[in-house]
Amino acid sequence: MRDPFTQPFCRPEDLGHAIPDSDHAVSMCLPLWAHAIGYEEGDPAIIETFECGYPRFVVHPIVAELFLAAQEEFSKKGESALVFPSLAAAWRCADYVKRRTGLSCRLESYGWGNLTVVLLDESAYEIAWKCWQHGGEIVSSRLAESALLDAPLDPALAEEGEKARQLLRERIASFHDQSEADDVYLFSSGMAAIFAVHRVLTKWRPEVPTVQIEFPYLDSFKVQEQFGAGVVDLTLTTEGGVKELRDWFDGGGRAAAVYTELPSNPLLRTADLAGIASLLKAHEVPLVVDDTIATCVNVDALCYADAVTTSLTKVFSGAGDVAAGSVVLNRNSPFYTLLKEELPFEESASPLFERDAITLEINSRHFRERVEATNENALELVEWLQERPEVKSLWHPSTVCREFYDALRREEGGYGALISLELHGGEAAAAAFYDALEISKGPSLGTNFSLACPYTLLAHYNELEWAAERGAPRNLLRIWVGLEDPEDLIARFERALDQCVRGS
Repeated sequence: MRDPFTQPFCRPEDLGHAIPDSDHAVSMCLPLWAHAIGYEEGDPAIIETFECGYPRFVVHPIVAELFLAAQEEFSKKGESALVFPSLAAAWRCADYVKRRTGLSCRLESYGWGNLTVVLLDESAYEIAWKCWQHGGEIVSSRLAESALLDAPLDPALAEEGEKARQLLRERIASFHDQSEADDVYLFSSGMAAIFAVHRVLTKWRPEVPTVQIEFPYLDSFKVQEQFGAGVVDLTLTTEGGVKELRDWFDGGGRAAAVYTELPSNPLLRTADLAGIASLLKAHEVPLVVDDTIATCVNVDALCYADAVTTSLTKVFSGAGDVAAGSVVLNRNSPFYTLLKEELPFEESASPLFERDAITLEINSRHFRERVEATNENALELVEWLQERPEVKSLWHPSTVCREFYDALRREEGGYGALISLELHGGEAAAAAFYDALEISKGPSLGTNFSLACPYTLLAHYNELEWAAERGAPRNLLRIWVGLEDPEDLIARFERALDQCVRGS
């Protein structure tokens, strides 16, 4: 098995390789800037090399095999098939397709667990896939693998999986200073967790939009935009979002909920949660905070949030070989009872599969130690980059909106290990730097090893102007800092910056 610390996935010949070297990896290598553009433009010469990909964006080969098996068994001429983890998730996909295209879908039980097949006209497949991507109610590669065996899950494995889920709930609760593990809900992905909370709160206020504060992660915004009553775009703020939110309410606006990230991805800005929470209390509106980037080791989002969502795929796992998400409820929230009554049903629609839970439990045993180490490594790299003349803009919670971040930072907490930067010299310099950088290159973050990607190109290729207007330039590079020796990492960055100067 290839060691990404000593042999990072960054060479041109690594294009499409799974990152890490695992049958269940959640990222794939895009070693050159041109590869990222080719991927976004649908170049088959790029895409056909992929051994896997981020599971909400790229069909994993094992999941593709499951889709094919379902299609061969259930489809009529001209129909495609997708498989969802439950009847409820499949119904949501069918409804999404109907709303977007006017076409109806058929549903069939796959015959293994609660897996449900959505059968639809081939022309609507891409629309249905958007529901899979945005909503995150996915079938994992391990779940697909087990279903394809066409045998019931071994009772001993099922019991081990349930024990792992309980351990995970207890572990997550302890990091959030919560005494009740049953206030933690586990899902098949981070987006499934966000989507579940969104469904509960928009069902409560069905004709009222949600509000997004600070630049959002792509699909967090898409879920709000395309489900429920839509989203109010407060992604561009001046002083933490309070003024913009107050103006919205003063103008007669309403909100089913307010969403923000701690900090935002990829601009690493932190909203004024204290000010926002105070304003929302007066209007009886819940606050949902995603702490994936900062982690609950570094910050306490529950001091203001009514619910905290997390992509456990990222730092909590660290290994990059399992997808999962969580919701943690604030027992002191006025919305606690509402969420507590509804979330068990939502969790059952996209649960964390037993084998994934077992893997995640093992991966997360040293979560705190990994976070603390990557905090330190990232700070060293940030301080070095601040002195480099090639760097035009640098984003990190220690340098951006630090006052608001510090208000939530735990006594021993750090600033996280995600960095974004823009270089002088435009796209030529960015491409030269990225191509030369000797760390693994592909989507995702939070891995034990460092990982880089041209984030804006990958996340917003079809809306680059929209992203730029909100502060995320086309040439932004996002860097996840792993557990490598910081001196070694800095040396790699120095060599890449030398190429950047030549490239520009």
